[in-house]
Amino acid sequence: MNEQESMLYLGNASEETLKGDAFNTVVNDLIESTFSAFVNSDPAENEKRTVAYYQYRALREVVDTLKQNVSVRDEINQRNKAEEE
Repeated sequence: MNEQESMLYLGNASEETLKGDAFNTVVNDLIESTFSAFVNSDPAENEKRTVAYYQYRALREVVDTLKQNVSVRDEINQRNKAEEE
C-alpha cells in the first residue's frame, strides 16, 4: 500500500469511527465526566483541575485528528477527480 492509499484508508476508517454511535457515546461521556470533575473541583485544587483540563484536551485531540484524516482523504479524492477531468 502506498502513502496515498494509506491516507485514503485512514480517512475512511476515521470517518467510520466518527460516525459510530458507540464511539460518540464514549467520547461524550468522558467529556461530561471530565467537565464535571473540573466544575466540581475547588478553585484551589490546581492539580485536579489541571488533570481534568488535559484529559479534555486529549479527548479533543483524538476527535480532531480523526476529522483531519477525513479532510485529507477528501482533499486527495478531490485532487484525483480533478486530474481525471
